[in-house]
This record gives sequence, C-alpha cells and structure tokens, in this order.
Amino acid sequence: MSILISSTSNPKVKDIVQLLTKSRVRKSKGLCVIEGEREIQRAIASKWIPSEIWMLDGSSVAIDSSCFPDVYVASQKVFDKIAYRSTTEWAIAVFHTPDVSLEASKDVLDRAKAVLILEGIEKPGNLGAVLRSAVAVGIDAVLLANPAIDPFGPNVIRNATGALFEIPLFVGDSKTIQGHLKMHSFESYITHMHSESSSMYDIKWSSKTALILGEESRGLTMEWTEKGYHNIIIPMEGTSIDSLNVSVAAAVLMYQWKGSLLV
Repeated sequence: MSILISSTSNPKVKDIVQLLTKSRVRKSKGLCVIEGEREIQRAIASKWIPSEIWMLDGSSVAIDSSCFPDVYVASQKVFDKIAYRSTTEWAIAVFHTPDVSLEASKDVLDRAKAVLILEGIEKPGNLGAVLRSAVAVGIDAVLLANPAIDPFGPNVIRNATGALFEIPLFVGDSKTIQGHLKMHSFESYITHMHSESSSMYDIKWSSKTALILGEESRGLTMEWTEKGYHNIIIPMEGTSIDSLNVSVAAAVLMYQWKGSLLV
C-alpha cells in the first residue's frame, strides 16, 4: 500500500532531505538516497537492502516496489523538494548502506587478486569515475584511506552510475589498511614521484596486488611513501604537465595490471 504525500512540511520529507544533504545523518542512520530508475534497479540487482521508495504522482515507474517496506507517492511539489537533481526521473529510493568497515573486508581480501587504495580522495567526480573503472577492469575491492568525502553522498552515487553498488568498498585510516594488506599477503605498489621509481611497464605484478594512489593535489602522505613499498610511475611524454587526474591515473594503472594477466 502506498501513501500519498502532498505537503513539503511532512516530517518524512524533512527526513529524506537531511539524508541527501547531511553526511552525518547518512552515517548515523546507515542510509543513503538513490535517484532514478536505472540506479535504483541496479542497487536492487546488487542486493542492496531497500528501505523506502518515492514515486512521482501520476508517473509510470518500471520498478517492483514490493521489495520496499515503505512506498510513498509524492506530489510534484514534494518530488521537486526531495530530488537532488532537476533531471531525476520519477523515482527516488532510500537504501541501507553496506558495511564498509575494515572488519567486514576479511572474506573479500582473502580471495582478492587486486585491490585499489585511494588516500585522501576529496572529489565526488573522481571517486565515481574510479569506481566505474575498477568495476570495468575487474578490481576486487576499493579501499578509501582517510577520505575527505562521504562515498554514499549523492554526487558520488550519480558519478559512479551504478558501480558503487557492484564493487566492495571499505573505509579506514591508512595505518589500519596497511595492516590488513599485510595480513592478507598483498604486495603494495605506491604511486609517488621519486628518483627510485620504476615505470609501470617494467613492473612484475604480484599475485595479490594493492595499487595505492593519493589525492592529485597532494599525492600520498609519508604514511605510505616511507614504508618501502614498490614505487611506480606512469611515464609521460609532455613537459607542460607533471601529473594526471587521479581517476585517469587509476584507470591507466588498473588496465596495465589487467593487461599483465593476458600476456
């Protein structure tokens, strides 16, 4: 049974707006908002746990709402209030976010052949693009070390176009992540401009590879650069640039790793 909500002052409207706009609310409730039929269908297919769905009154939505405990029909005014994007198509849903703690990563890291670690990531567009590339390549998990953004914020979800639902994601501090990588026998490869760096073309990747990149404006911190990890670079021909966008660099390195499996 669906409930019609026509007033923007309804407490349920306030609740979903807070989920959209406040990271602390998403974290405390363990919920996030997903907009649009395609993304909602992908979240359901990836076995994310549904909480509630809002559909624009009078619209035709090709989503099986029976898997949602709560179903709401929103007036146009209410829908405009709760939609983060002006182009949102007819449906908005709330899902429970998966457990991203490092304690939950054990089974994934046990069987993983390659993982990607991003330290200090701060731009939703970059994280979304990295997640898409990671899924395309077949990376087993992405770990965020001291991220400056909420991976379940609306801009990350939009830019990831469904990849966030598919790839295991974990969050922790750099030191703890390093401990988990060691515990699960990963060889770590950092990306840091240094005289002792090796070209990615010369690397013989481990059977359990961890690729580590830092935020492009600052690079990796000493927490990673002073631990004796393999140091690799992406060779560049031009003289007017000294680095690539972190999402581009991550994609290049992940595909380089993938290509080594095909040789």
